[in-house]
Amino acid sequence: MKEKSGQATVEYILIFAFMSLISIGMVRSIGVGLSKSVKSLGWVLSQELSTGVCAKRCFYSGYKNEVSD
Repeated sequence: MKEKSGQATVEYILIFAFMSLISIGMVRSIGVGLSKSVKSLGWVLSQELSTGVCAKRCFYSGYKNEVSD
């Protein structure tokens, strides 16, 4: 009986360690995914939606930022 007195504690510690490893892996993968999404969004906002004037053919004609001749 004395040999099994700490078995439950050891099992709980192992379960907690295993769950911690899974949680850390999930947080890392979510962080990488969010980082890629934010970089993509930043590129879209800086390239596609930048304001400016184009002489003839604008990439998006809906912005009405053409130079009148």
